[in-house]
Amino acid sequence: MIRPSTDLPLSDDPASRYLPWTVGLLVFLATLSLAAGMILSSAGENWRRSISGTLTIQVPAGPDQQTSAQSAIDLLRATPGVDSVRRISDGEVATMLEPWLGAQVSTLDLPMPVLIDATVDSGKSIDIEALSTRLSAVAPGTVVDEHAVWLRRLTDLAAIAETVSLSVMVFVLISAVMTVVFTTRTGLAIHSDVVEVLHLIGAHDSYIARQFQVHTLWLAGIGAAAGFALGAGAILVLQIYGARLSGGLLPDIALSGLQWGVLCLMPVAAVLLVVATVGVTVRRVLGRLM
Repeated sequence: MIRPSTDLPLSDDPASRYLPWTVGLLVFLATLSLAAGMILSSAGENWRRSISGTLTIQVPAGPDQQTSAQSAIDLLRATPGVDSVRRISDGEVATMLEPWLGAQVSTLDLPMPVLIDATVDSGKSIDIEALSTRLSAVAPGTVVDEHAVWLRRLTDLAAIAETVSLSVMVFVLISAVMTVVFTTRTGLAIHSDVVEVLHLIGAHDSYIARQFQVHTLWLAGIGAAAGFALGAGAILVLQIYGARLSGGLLPDIALSGLQWGVLCLMPVAAVLLVVATVGVTVRRVLGRLM
């Protein structure tokens, strides 16, 4: 790529030499922040779709456990608003406990509760307290776990984390603007004599502003491309290694094609913001000098 030439010796500015590094770092941080926000948003939506509208019933261990479990299943199936009822097999329960008790959990003689999954019809509500009372009557000690209660807390936490990550992205972009303003003012101060000569021969402020913008476009473009490449690489590495940990309630560290498309707009938006900031800064500074 050929570096564009300008009438001002801007390439000799000490401050401008650090602009690609600064823009690259800020784009890197903004890319990670935006990706984190989108991942958390997708995770919250997945949690809502997969868990909302479900109940888990635990029948404690005891001599009459099997009879109590069947009585609870019959009561649930007869309850208006319950769409489906399924008893979770002992093998599934053992698989759930393996991360905590080890692979030999199925051979341990543990008092395991019977777990029952119940799905509630969409648009219908069930009095959980009344249902718990009725279940306790036919299966003493039964516990009803309404996922909606802690799901709401979980999604609220994800929403807060999403807001924080997006706020970090905004602050990063604001930092980029402030850095560019400082760099541009420094360049104008260094080349004040050349700018004055250009004014004397008839150059307008818009022409001088374009000189700075062309120079900044080159530097910011290099920095933004490098920063985005590093950010995208970091996301891909996290996506590969995160696939081994994801599952259950842990969010999938993955982005959809649409989300990658939005993410690819980050370096473009950053460069446009930087170039626009340079133009506004040059015009305002020169306007005060005239």
